[in-house]
Amino acid sequence: MHFGAGNAGSDDIDHVNHVGMAVRDLKAIATRFEELGFILTPFSPHSGAWKPGDKVQSLASGNRCIMFGDNYLEILASENPAAPAPRISNFLNRHQGAHIICFNTEKPEQVDQRLRANGVSTSGVIPLQREIDTPDGVKTAKFQRVQFAPNESPEGYIQAARHLTPEYIYQPRYTAHPNGSEMLRDTYLVTDDVERFADKYARYLSRPARQENGVTVFEFREGSRLLLITSEQARKLLPGSLIPPPPCIAAVSFVTRDLQGQRERLGRLALPFAEVDGRLVLPAEETGGLAFVFEQSRG
Repeated sequence: MHFGAGNAGSDDIDHVNHVGMAVRDLKAIATRFEELGFILTPFSPHSGAWKPGDKVQSLASGNRCIMFGDNYLEILASENPAAPAPRISNFLNRHQGAHIICFNTEKPEQVDQRLRANGVSTSGVIPLQREIDTPDGVKTAKFQRVQFAPNESPEGYIQAARHLTPEYIYQPRYTAHPNGSEMLRDTYLVTDDVERFADKYARYLSRPARQENGVTVFEFREGSRLLLITSEQARKLLPGSLIPPPPCIAAVSFVTRDLQGQRERLGRLALPFAEVDGRLVLPAEETGGLAFVFEQSRG
C-alpha cells in the first residue's frame, strides 16, 4: 500500500481543529451532552460566503460547541427550525450526525495552492464569521477556510480553517468540563476503500499515514488523530453503534483525566456502553448520531 504524500513534510496543517455534527433538535442534544459532563457554549449564529469575493451573509444556521484548549466538537442546527438552513437540511437528509472535519491551518493560502498543485480542487479561501458571547460582550469571531474537493468528498465537508480571532473561541470558562475531558483526540472515518482514502488524505494533509494495530492513522503533533477504519473494524471498535452508510464520520474520542468517574456517570444515566481496549464506547444512537469514545489521559 502507498500512503505517501505529494508534498510530504509541509507544515501548513497542524491538527484536527474540529468535527462538526448536524442535529435536528439542538436543545435535546445539548441536554444529553451536559448530562454526559460537558459544558457547551451558548448558541452562536453563522455568517459567511460560499466563494471568494462573495458578500458575507447569514447562513441561517448556528452552533453550540464542546470546547477544549485547541480543538472542539461543533453541534450545528438551523437557526430557525421552521425555516431550515439548506446546508443543515442537506446534512440531515443523509443522516443525523457528523458531516464536517476541519483541520487547523495558519496558512490557508498555502494549503489552497498546495492542493491545487497536487490536482485537488478547492473552494478557494473564503470567509466565515459568527457572533460569540464573551465576558466583554458579544464579539465577532472571524475565520478563513478552504474546502477540499467539494464535489469528491462523499464522507463529508472536509476543510482547513484559520482562526483570526482565537481568543473569542477558546475561552477558559468553557473548557473545564466536569467529566474531566481535556481534548478531542481521534476522529473515526469509516471507508471500505482504506487504501484510496489513505492516499487521498495523504495529499490533503501532506503527511504519510502509519499503521497501528491494523488501523490507518494520520497523527498530528498536538495529539489529535484521524483514523481510517473499515466497516468491519467499526463493528469491533464501536460495538453496538449504528454506522451511517460509508464513507462516513462515525465517532470521536475524548481524553479524560477521570475515566472511572465517567464510567460511573454513564451508569447513573443508565446508558448502554461498551468497553473496548480500556476505552468506553457510547453508541451513536445515544449521542445524536456520532459515537463517543472516552479514554484515560496518559498524563
